[in-house]
Amino acid sequence: MSAPANSLTIWNEQPRRSGFSWLAANLGHVAAQLRVALFSRFISILGSLSTPGMKPAGRLQAWALRRMGVKCASSQVWIGPHVYFDYPQHLELGRRVTIGAESRITARSRVVIGDDFLGAPGLMLNTGTHDIATLVPQSAPIVVGPGVWCGARVTIGAGVTIGAGAVLGSGAVVLRDIPARHLAFGVPCRPQRPLPEVPAEKRWSNFRNS
Repeated sequence: MSAPANSLTIWNEQPRRSGFSWLAANLGHVAAQLRVALFSRFISILGSLSTPGMKPAGRLQAWALRRMGVKCASSQVWIGPHVYFDYPQHLELGRRVTIGAESRITARSRVVIGDDFLGAPGLMLNTGTHDIATLVPQSAPIVVGPGVWCGARVTIGAGVTIGAGAVLGSGAVVLRDIPARHLAFGVPCRPQRPLPEVPAEKRWSNFRNS
């Protein structure tokens, strides 16, 4: 479950305070969480009323994501209903990104999702982990290359890099890097076979006509 040791960062929540400093710190935290919750709800409603590639929904979702602190390379995004973002200020989305319903991205460390990403419902990306001996909280970045497809209920753990054009089968639990243009699946997820390189103009996309 742990990422490579040299990539891990120890994290801690703000220590408990007392008196006015406690009140100020917690009010600030509540305000930030409320902001994320409101924009997430707005994004969820748009996702339930639209389909991937619809320009008006994409523009509005990208606007809301940016207001949450997400770095969006373009407005060519589509987020399904009931997708949750933890620490969205550490999330970076490329162009033509689709994230299916009931997904969750926990970005205690940086999460980068490349162009032409297709995520089916139930995707889980979590940069957080714990030292297996001491249980000290730790985190490590997740990087997903361009042209990656994740099947339903894929989980990607801390410190993992997914190579460009990789395909992850449904239910995969990814704890180690996956090379570019490989089909990978299983628990734990392992590369099964290489995939042919397909020219960009021949690849299907939700945003082909955007």
